[in-house]
Amino acid sequence: MKIAATRTGKLMILALEGRVDAFAAKNLQDTVNQKLTPDIEAVIFDLKGVSYISSAGLRIIVSVVKRMKNNEGSVALCRAGRFCRDVMDTAGFLSLLPVFDTLEQAVAFGVQCIQEKEHLQNWEQLENILLSCGKAKIIPVSPEKGEALVTGDIKDVLYSRVTREKIFSKTFSEAEYSIGLGALGDDVDDYYTVMGEMITIGGTMVWLPTDGNDTPDFLIPKADTGKIKVRTGFNVSLNGKFNELFYFVSDDPQGVSLGEIYGELFRLASIRRPDYKGAIGLAACARMPAVFGSGILKSPVREFAPANGRMITDGENVEQWLESDKEPRHTGVTGLICGIGVSLQADLSVFDQDILNRIFYLHPANTGGKSQMLHNHGVLFSPQPFPGRAVNLEKQIDRVVERGDFIDMRHLLDASTVERALIGVSYLQELRQDNT
Repeated sequence: MKIAATRTGKLMILALEGRVDAFAAKNLQDTVNQKLTPDIEAVIFDLKGVSYISSAGLRIIVSVVKRMKNNEGSVALCRAGRFCRDVMDTAGFLSLLPVFDTLEQAVAFGVQCIQEKEHLQNWEQLENILLSCGKAKIIPVSPEKGEALVTGDIKDVLYSRVTREKIFSKTFSEAEYSIGLGALGDDVDDYYTVMGEMITIGGTMVWLPTDGNDTPDFLIPKADTGKIKVRTGFNVSLNGKFNELFYFVSDDPQGVSLGEIYGELFRLASIRRPDYKGAIGLAACARMPAVFGSGILKSPVREFAPANGRMITDGENVEQWLESDKEPRHTGVTGLICGIGVSLQADLSVFDQDILNRIFYLHPANTGGKSQMLHNHGVLFSPQPFPGRAVNLEKQIDRVVERGDFIDMRHLLDASTVERALIGVSYLQELRQDNT
């Protein structure tokens, strides 16, 4: 095996060629020990020339992942051939770190991780932004264009007209941050009549079956093999990286409402973000003093549609179709939140109106008197330690999923409160149909 080590600033590329077997792994370990100095913050393994890799080689890469993780660094793989990918997939290895098709993509990922770490290290120099409901420090993350991808149509849910032909399947990697109506199962008849509220976040898929038991179900895959898929009749996924990370602290120890936080995000974006168009997507890890939830009680399929032909939210139908908390369902929990919102005070004509209305039913009966429309789901865990400063959001979400005790999953009402949160915000430039 040949090894070429190339360093650019704080980024190290290790290009491997040949067979990474047990014998060659010793050479790789020696190179890692020599080249991987403490100031390296991103490592890329370029596997283009690797014809074979054994568990010994994988163990070296895992050791680098652990070493970099301890230093808040990053590791990525790129240009792995079919055999290498199959071996790593079989070993459940691909869930540990990102794998890119090109070296350029991997380098861009590494550079962004280094820049994000530098921003986080400059925490003390960041200005406190005063809000009407608290304060926040804002960390730039990525200039990448944010998108929301929609599968299905919210009106099919509201009018209970989902059919078997309107059920879509998505892999976990295609729905990294998403919310909607969904289920897990193999045959459509296994889940068609019990689909409910769903969320994917932190590598997990959580859904609330409408089987009358009011008990969420979830799956945390070790590797996205594509064999187990999310089934959905309506889904909105955030596509692309978050543009900014907010470290938010409420003025009130009892927290402020999710609706108030969105209102401040809209207000700030309108005066400081030229790329703001009136829609934002977010993911958050939050301390939640009070959770107000709601949930659909029946799968909104055509066979169950209300006899009066009206929406399930209609006054004659709502009690049979929806539950909504008047008192907090949970208090003092850690929540992982995924959501999307639009400001009705912005000029939303810049978006494709058909797609916009598939995500939000912007009918006067729904929007009258409102300044914003929000759609948020949350996964709730036992209280977890919250960082005293901004950290990488994805890593913080992973910590909660790994260490927290799962409690519940709900559609979150706007009245749910947040006392402290790490919020990744994407300023959505486009809303489009998900054609995958």
